[in-house]
Amino acid sequence: MFRTSSGRNWILLLAAVFLLSPGLTPGAGAQDDVADQLKRGEIVASAQEVAGTSLKRGEVMGVIDAAPENVWRVITDINSYKYFMPRTLNSMAVAPDKLPLILQKRPDSPEEVERLLGPVPAASTTSRLPGGKYISYLYSHLNFPWPCQNRWYIIKLLQDETRAAQHCYHSSWSLVIGNLRENLGEWILEPFEATRTKVTYRLLTDPGGSIPNFLVNQGTCTTLPQILTAVKKRTSSLSGRR
Repeated sequence: MFRTSSGRNWILLLAAVFLLSPGLTPGAGAQDDVADQLKRGEIVASAQEVAGTSLKRGEVMGVIDAAPENVWRVITDINSYKYFMPRTLNSMAVAPDKLPLILQKRPDSPEEVERLLGPVPAASTTSRLPGGKYISYLYSHLNFPWPCQNRWYIIKLLQDETRAAQHCYHSSWSLVIGNLRENLGEWILEPFEATRTKVTYRLLTDPGGSIPNFLVNQGTCTTLPQILTAVKKRTSSLSGRR
């Protein structure tokens, strides 16, 4: 799994990769009013202890200069994650009828998963129920810094559009299968001022392997602001294109 016999060396290297990456300090909203920070265009990050573990659940909040409907289209376009989400090498919507085969075969590499899924992903909107709740499945292959093994997973997404009339949307997910221990999270979209969107993104992930939990927590605090920034840029790009 790792290409070095020295655990100390790869731990120090991985720590350097995460610590030198741009991120935000957890609890950034403690000194100032969060609403004022959001109005100024800041990303507010925090982290909470998870009972019974040494892991932390990360959270970021920010404002995107677009209507919630536009941001929702970006978040639910899961086949396009590979084009803008950090560390994402591949992303595919998974047809529900392909899940039994994946669970039966228990693949141990992203190449095998992608062979079983086939070259053509399911349409991101296949299961959509406008104004209701519906389930989608996402396969993702993530690039992890050397000497860690890349991670892949399939998650079950519960998409909630029941409050679309109030311009509020919610997406949550849980792990189905993959070479990591846990992946839980959610997106919350709410109106902010007249034409903007307040975005909340929460994530609890445990990549497993021999990665120390303090590095997992550092990686979470680094990656979450990057993901929110990527969604913001993608929304702006698509809005300009239209």
